[in-house]
Amino acid sequence: MSDRCNLIKDILPLYVEDMVSTDTREFVSEHLEHCAECSAEFERMRKTENFIPDAGHDTDIVPLKRVKRDLFIKRLQTICFTGSLACAIVTIIFGILTLPKFFPYSDNLLHVIDGPDGNIVITFDSEVTGYSCDEVFDNETETVIYRINAWTTTWDLHLSNRGKQNMVIPFDRETEIQIFYAQNDGSEDVLIYGSNQSAEENGVTLPRLILMPYFLLAFLALVVLAILRVLLRNKQAIIVWIDRAIPFPISYMAAQLCTRGFSFTTYSSHRDFCIIILVAMLLYFAILTGKSLKARLNTLRG
Repeated sequence: MSDRCNLIKDILPLYVEDMVSTDTREFVSEHLEHCAECSAEFERMRKTENFIPDAGHDTDIVPLKRVKRDLFIKRLQTICFTGSLACAIVTIIFGILTLPKFFPYSDNLLHVIDGPDGNIVITFDSEVTGYSCDEVFDNETETVIYRINAWTTTWDLHLSNRGKQNMVIPFDRETEIQIFYAQNDGSEDVLIYGSNQSAEENGVTLPRLILMPYFLLAFLALVVLAILRVLLRNKQAIIVWIDRAIPFPISYMAAQLCTRGFSFTTYSSHRDFCIIILVAMLLYFAILTGKSLKARLNTLRG
C-alpha cells in the first residue's frame, strides 16, 4: 500500500461527509478511479454512512438510554431500601421506648371520689402517664364492672410531659357498679369502688397470649414455603412468587424478636401487635428492594 493510499484513507471519512475543499475532492476522486482498494474502502464507508438504523436497532442511543434508566432505578431502589430500613429501626426504637410499665396498686397511686354531678372521678399519681379502662356488664349480678390500670413508659419519663392524669366514669346511681384496679403483674385485682357482691376473690387479670400463635403461624408458613420451593424448584413461574412470599414470615418473626424479644405475653395486645405488623411490613419492603437492588447492581457490573 502506497503512501498516497494511506493519505487517501485518512481523508475518506471527510470525503464521504462532503467536508473537503474542491481541490481535495478532485484529488481524491481521481485516485479512486485508478485504485481498486481505496475505491472499495470508499464504498464500504458510504454504505455505512447511508445506513439509518430504525428505533429497534439503534446501537448507540438505546443502550445509553437503558443504562440511564437502570441507574435511575438503582438510585430509586437505594432510596426506598434505606428509607424503609430506617423507618423500621425508628419504629422498633419507638416501640421499645413506649412499652407500658404497669404500676402495682398502692394507696397513693390513685384516688376515687364522687363528683358533684354524680359521676366518679379518679385522679392518678403524677408518675402515671397513661391508663386504660375496660367495661363489662355482669348479667348474673346486673352490675357494671370496670377494670382500670395505669402505666408509664420510658418515652414519657424522659421525652414528654403529659401532665397529671384523671378519668371520669359516668354513674347514674340506678345501676350497681364495681371498679377494680388490674395490677397486670399476676397479682389479684383490687376493688377500689363499690361493694364486692361475691364471696370469692376479686380475680386476676391475665395477660394475652396472642403473640405466640402469630409467631408460630409465621414460622409454619416459612417452613411450608421452604418445602414448596424445594419441591417446585423446576417451576420458575411459581418460584418467583414463593421467593416474594418467603421474606414476610421472616420479617414478622424478626419484628417480634426486635420489639418484644422472646416475651409472647402482653397486657397491651392491640398496641404490641400493631407495632409488630408495622415493623414487619417495613422489613419486608426493605428485603424486597434490597434483593432487587442487589440483582440490578450485579447486572450493571456484568
